[in-house]
Amino acid sequence: MRLPSETLRVLRELVPEPVEIVGGGVEGQSTARFLLEAGYERVTLRDRNPDVVAPTGCDRRCGPDYLSNLPKLGTVVRSAGVRPDVAQLAAFEERGGQILSQLPIFLALFQGVHRGRVVGVTGTFGKGTITTLLSGMLDQAKIPHLVGGNIGTPMLDLLLQEVLPDAAVLELSSFQLCDLAAPKILPTGLCREDFNPRIGLSGRVTIEHLDWHLDQIEYWNAKARLCEEQSDTDHAVFLSTDPGSVFVGMAGSGILHSVGEGGELAPGVDAIRDGDGQILLHRDEMKVPGAFQLVNASLAWVAARILGASDEACRAGAIGFPGLDHRLQFAGEKDGIRYFNDSYATRPEATLAAVEALSDRSLALILGGSDKGIDFSELARGLRASRHLKFVALIGATAGRLREALEKSGPPHFLLIDFPHLAEAFDACRKAMTGGGTVALSPACASFGLFRNYKERGEAFLALTKSAVG
Repeated sequence: MRLPSETLRVLRELVPEPVEIVGGGVEGQSTARFLLEAGYERVTLRDRNPDVVAPTGCDRRCGPDYLSNLPKLGTVVRSAGVRPDVAQLAAFEERGGQILSQLPIFLALFQGVHRGRVVGVTGTFGKGTITTLLSGMLDQAKIPHLVGGNIGTPMLDLLLQEVLPDAAVLELSSFQLCDLAAPKILPTGLCREDFNPRIGLSGRVTIEHLDWHLDQIEYWNAKARLCEEQSDTDHAVFLSTDPGSVFVGMAGSGILHSVGEGGELAPGVDAIRDGDGQILLHRDEMKVPGAFQLVNASLAWVAARILGASDEACRAGAIGFPGLDHRLQFAGEKDGIRYFNDSYATRPEATLAAVEALSDRSLALILGGSDKGIDFSELARGLRASRHLKFVALIGATAGRLREALEKSGPPHFLLIDFPHLAEAFDACRKAMTGGGTVALSPACASFGLFRNYKERGEAFLALTKSAVG
C-alpha cells in the first residue's frame, strides 16, 4: 500500500538515505520491507550471519565485516539485539549520522503524524501477559487498537494497514528501550513528546540479560526510558510494591497511576479490589492459575481505563483471558496428574511464582537449562519453603549449581535427581506423582544447549505430555 503523504514526509525527514539496517532477523527484514514500500532506494541490510537474505531491492553486507564501510552520513536503523554503542555505530554517530530503531520511527508516525496513543508495556516478568490482557480488555470495550512490538508483529508492519486505529499496545524489551529519545533534529510539526509512549506501563522489574547489559543499573535505566521523557499530560502505570517498577514509573513527569495497597487497584492473594476496597474480580474467576495473574490483570486494567474502557469490559477481558503459550500453560491431565508447560520461565522469580500458583497439589518440578550466571540463592530458599514440592528433576548446564544451592543448608525435603535430557526428567516426574499431583516444566533458566529456544523446549514438553495423557 502507499503511505499517506504526510507520513512519507515525516519519514523522509526522520530517516534520511542512505539507510543501513543492522540486524537481519525478523525486525531487520521488517524495517527493510517498510522502507522499500515507502520508496527508499538506498537501503542496505547488514548482519554478521553470511547466510542472511535481503528483500528484493535491498543491498546486503553480511559476514564478519558487516559493520565496515558505513557511510559518512545517513541513517542506521539498529535491530533490538544490536547495542547502540558498538564502536562502528558510535563512530558513525560522531560523524553526524542518525541512529534509530523501529520504536522511535513508529512513535513519530503513529503518535506524531496519526495522533494516536501508544501504550508501552515493559517489565522483567509478565509483559507479554499484560499486553495480551490489555488487548482483550480493549476488545471487550470495543476500542480498536494495534498490538505488536516484542510480542508478535514488528511495529513498522502495523503501519501498513489501510486504516489505523487511535490506540496501539506495544510490548517493549530493554533492548528496544535502551536508547529511546527524540532525534536531535525534529521533523517539522513534531515535538519531543511524540517520541515516548503516551502511556507507559511497567510490571515487575528485577534483573535480566546481563549477557547483554553491563549491569543491573544499565538494565533498569534502559527500562526507565519508557517513562523518562514523559510530559505532565502522559501517564505512567506501575506496581507500587516492586522497586524496579516504581523506578520506571516515576522516571518522568507523567501522571502517576500506582497499583498496590493504597493505589487505584489493589491486587491481593484472592481478589482485585478498587480504591474503596470493593472486589472487582475474584482469583478463581480467571482461567490462569496464580495470584500474580491478579497483578498482571490490575496493571492492564488501569491502562485500559485510561484509554476509555469500563470496569465491566476490563473484568470481562480478565475472565476471558486463556493464558499464553509456554507461560504456565495447562497441557493436560490423566490419572489425577496435571501437566503445566512454563518453559518461558527463564528467571528464578518466574519459577517461584509458578510454584506458588501450583500449590494446591503435590508438585514435581523440572528445573535447569543453560548457565547465564544467575544467582540461585533466592530460588533455593523459596523452593525449600514450598512444602508441596516433592520432586525436583535437574537438567542442563545449571544442574550442578542448582544442586549446590538447593543443598547448601542441608538435604532438602524433596527428592532431587539429575537427568541428561528432558524426556527422562519428565518420565521420572510422572512416576513420582503416581496417585495424583502436578508435573511442571518451569526451568528458571534459558534453554540454549538442550534446545534452540524456550518455544522448542516447551513444544518438547507438550509432546511428552500428549504421549502421556493420550
